Amino acid sequence: MNKRAFIIHGWDGYPDEGWFPWLKTELEKNGFQVYVPAMPESAEPKIEVWVSHLSKIVGDVDENTYFVGYSIGCQTILRFLESLPADKKVGGAVRSSAQKRFAQMLK
Repeated sequence: MNKRAFIIHGWDGYPDEGWFPWLKTELEKNGFQVYVPAMPESAEPKIEVWVSHLSKIVGDVDENTYFVGYSIGCQTILRFLESLPADKKVGGAVRSSAQKRFAQMLK
């Protein structure tokens, strides 16, 4: 199975902002199928809506599934991963610029 990567933008973000296009290109050069979805209502995001949207986009996960999150995209990924059955494994997840308030909630 091919490796898949999902890059999730942040609050008020969009798929072509900042370093997302660069990372998408680099991952594709390394054989990944890369998805950079537009998340719903990014100006006023609701975490439950984002997690549900991500779940629909990702479908089934395995060790060839990877995630990169920015800002609220980090929280979205973590909450999505938390919702998976205990026996489901992913290849990895990277967070960039996680919200300070969210990081404090994890303590």
